[in-house]
Amino acid sequence: MTFDMSSDDESDSQPMAPVLYLQDKTSNFADGIEDDNWEEQAANKLTDAMQGLDERSQDIIRARWLDEDNKSTLQELADRYGVSAERVRQLEKNAMKKLRAAIEA
Repeated sequence: MTFDMSSDDESDSQPMAPVLYLQDKTSNFADGIEDDNWEEQAANKLTDAMQGLDERSQDIIRARWLDEDNKSTLQELADRYGVSAERVRQLEKNAMKKLRAAIEA
């Protein structure tokens, strides 16, 4: 069975070669590879940027943004570190600013 039919093989005006109806026109293999590469680069940049933060800031960012299953509240982190929730918010804000700068560099 051939997948491509030449014009000589056509018996009807509408060719029914499998290549015409098996081809997936909605996806592009190259786009998938590009997306995978972009995600990997973004993850690497985030990892590198996180290493530039102090341990407490890393923990706050992980607990507030990166833990999919159990995101911590400001008050939970405040209790863990013995500071106010406002101080945790300030630390989070400063850490996010540093992360953005490192990722955009």
